[in-house]
Amino acid sequence: MLNDSFKQIVPRDKDSLKYCITPEKVREAGYMSFSAAEMDFPTAPSIIKSVTEMVQRGIFGFTLMTDEYKERVIWWMKNARDWEIDLDWIVPTMGTIYSVATAIRMSTAEGEGVIVQNPGYHRYAQAAERLHRKVVVSRLKEEDGRYTMDFEDLERCMAVPENRLFVLCNPNNPTARVWTREELTEVGRLAAKYGVIVFSDEIFAEVTFDGHRTVPFLEIQEGLAQAIVCTSLGKCFNFTGVNHANVLIADENLRERFITQRNADHYGSLEPFAYASVMGAYTPEGLKWKNEMTALVDENRKKVLKAFKEEFAPNYVFPIEGTYVCWIHWKGIVHDGASLKDFLVQEALLALDGGMDYDEECQDYCRMNLATTREQMDNALDRLRRALKKQGCRS
Repeated sequence: MLNDSFKQIVPRDKDSLKYCITPEKVREAGYMSFSAAEMDFPTAPSIIKSVTEMVQRGIFGFTLMTDEYKERVIWWMKNARDWEIDLDWIVPTMGTIYSVATAIRMSTAEGEGVIVQNPGYHRYAQAAERLHRKVVVSRLKEEDGRYTMDFEDLERCMAVPENRLFVLCNPNNPTARVWTREELTEVGRLAAKYGVIVFSDEIFAEVTFDGHRTVPFLEIQEGLAQAIVCTSLGKCFNFTGVNHANVLIADENLRERFITQRNADHYGSLEPFAYASVMGAYTPEGLKWKNEMTALVDENRKKVLKAFKEEFAPNYVFPIEGTYVCWIHWKGIVHDGASLKDFLVQEALLALDGGMDYDEECQDYCRMNLATTREQMDNALDRLRRALKKQGCRS
């Protein structure tokens, strides 16, 4: 039976980024936006309880990483990800992109290269540009309705001595690919060959489907000395607004380099809200909530895949192996990026993330968030069904 919290829509207002990027016409019609990778329902009750208790104490001072905190992280990785980690690997930071920026400063000088993959999360490139680094793009290959890595191109990028850092996203946002152990092994082989550090963003790792498992990059022996893994409550527990992440680094020398740079980036201590949240999330109650959330997203995922396959063709949704976003190619709507967005908003009252946010060549693609209620998802598909029928697509 579905937890009642997954039937709730949390109202957003002008202090919410998701609210502000939702077109006025969609808001006025009373619909939620399907843009931004945030859930529409509240976070886990165990987190709310832990944070409430912390707030009631009334002290929000400097907060240290305790052994109990580390044990909770170890417990979570074992029980949620089937992954044994060492206590010494855990390095708390102020967030995922904060950690990317720390890795950039640690491993590169101004003018040197940071490798990213497109379609990919745009804030990696943004972080590199703000730090005056060169963004080096290795494009994913779209083959037979699925994305794969172009290892020949990735090796070309890694072979350049100035390209010292590769930012990997697993599961990939926005394409929803979960990279296989074989693919990650090849990444590790290339990284070791050319001395490139791999920053693996795994904050969507706990949300996978159809038997897929997010293989931690630290399980790849070939690239272990080059590996930095970033984990977080951000996606799994809807915590993107809290400055928090746990970076995991097995290699002692690399870990010391990262900590030195993190401290130079003015890291002080854990946020008390982040500490309390981890203590509430990484528990049996938090795991139960995560599993229920994933089951709901899986329902929505299957509805979207079925609708596009049976009714909305030739428009296409790529296989959704992980994350709670999906990547849509609007093959049946001949528009540029701006008019595609206008069609979806005006005709379907549907707000999605534009494809060009993730790749400048993806003007006829969009990213859609699936972490919403059953009612909202059903309603959105109905609106899209009517709009496509009016536009002349088969339905």
